[in-house]
Amino acid sequence: MTIWWQGLVFSLTVVAAACTVVWVVQRLQSPTRREQHNEIGTTLFELLTVLYAIVLAFVLITAWENRNEAGRVTYEEAGQLVEVYWAAAALPEEDRDEIREAARDYTERVIETEWDQMRHVEPVDAEGLMLLDAMHAPVADQSPDDEVGQAQVEDARDRIRAVADARSERIFQAEQGLTGAMWTVLVPGALLVFAVMLTLGTPTRLYQFVVVGLISGMVALMLFATYQLEFPYSRGGAIEPTAYLTALERFDAIDTDHGGR
Repeated sequence: MTIWWQGLVFSLTVVAAACTVVWVVQRLQSPTRREQHNEIGTTLFELLTVLYAIVLAFVLITAWENRNEAGRVTYEEAGQLVEVYWAAAALPEEDRDEIREAARDYTERVIETEWDQMRHVEPVDAEGLMLLDAMHAPVADQSPDDEVGQAQVEDARDRIRAVADARSERIFQAEQGLTGAMWTVLVPGALLVFAVMLTLGTPTRLYQFVVVGLISGMVALMLFATYQLEFPYSRGGAIEPTAYLTALERFDAIDTDHGGR
């Protein structure tokens, strides 16, 4: 089932549950008899809905921005891996091949193993760090006498450090969802808004079904979107490893067009 259908089914389920509660409340007391409480109830309802809407919108926007930032980090890391692959060309053949093999193995490791771990919000293992060390080892102790050689070695070191920094940021983002305290605000807050809606009187029974259904459906959709975007590499809004697949293609192109392994 696609995320669109999941959102629709979830929203309709919430609306159906809300309308069922409205029907039960109407059996106990008709909405026209509750209109006498509307002056106080409306003020309370407006206050709660405004506060809740601000919090929910802030959380949803933040989750969306975090997802976009996570996507940018994947392209930053993949781009730096390609630069490492290029920078290795200036090194002696043995060192070049060692760095390029480690870069390729690292990229494949991210796609085949780390991505699945991030998708399930599991700790990412340390094998990727070992491959980073393998990339760094050939240039760690090199000190060319000429300035050009020194600059090339420094460039390779900088690129590898940039990969390590992007990796740390990616893993941090993969594990940072909403805190339990925030969900405690969002879910009970929605129930509180719904409870206040039930105290308001309406001109007709049908009108109360329409109002409660529309508001419940909108809140349900926003909560569903927040849940799907909570972890940028997981759930319905998960980022795919497209950047790393492209990096592998560029590795092949570099080897084919400019010589390599």
